[in-house]
Amino acid sequence: MGKKSVTTEQRVVLSNVSWTQFEELLQELGIERQARLTYRRGQLELMTPIPEHDRCHKLLESFIMVLVDEFSLPVTEVAPVLLTHVEMGYASEPDACYYFREEPALKNQTEIDLTRLPAPDLVVEVALTKSNIEKLPIYAALGIPEVWRYITTAGEKVLEGKLLIYQLQDGQYQQTPTSRQFSSVNHDRITLFIEHSDSMSLATAIKMLRAWVKGE
Repeated sequence: MGKKSVTTEQRVVLSNVSWTQFEELLQELGIERQARLTYRRGQLELMTPIPEHDRCHKLLESFIMVLVDEFSLPVTEVAPVLLTHVEMGYASEPDACYYFREEPALKNQTEIDLTRLPAPDLVVEVALTKSNIEKLPIYAALGIPEVWRYITTAGEKVLEGKLLIYQLQDGQYQQTPTSRQFSSVNHDRITLFIEHSDSMSLATAIKMLRAWVKGE
């Protein structure tokens, strides 16, 4: 019997796309578009996520929101959102951006122009397939202090992926075991939460995470 076909993300790359053409395409696609966009100085990638992608993102969101609640931290989540910087010729659309402070003006934004607005403190991305455009140099140029990447594959083992944490140091990202914002949290704790949500339930995983934070 042959292997069962697995549906995964679709990526399309276009070359020689001017910033004006990129903006025109944004208008044509509209704010309800399904594709996630990455633009790097004439090169444009369109990625179409699948439900498993969003499932992983929602679990990471739950993890972060539990920590924010337990540590009584202010937070503004913007998701999804297109980060743009016309002067650099960069744009990227992560799964979520987090400001660990109150930024009410940004809550409902679908695009954040980083030539006039502050960069987020944390960007979260899920990748079921490899992007054709390397995003870390883009995020480094945009001055984003921390990036979380959950790398996995579509199918039955989608929640058995790997969480990578990158911190910006001297203009370049260094992979680190812990988060700058949540210094007591390492990447293994995050992947364990995701695995527990699958092997037990999300409610149980959240309960166990809260107990861990409290030291119970």
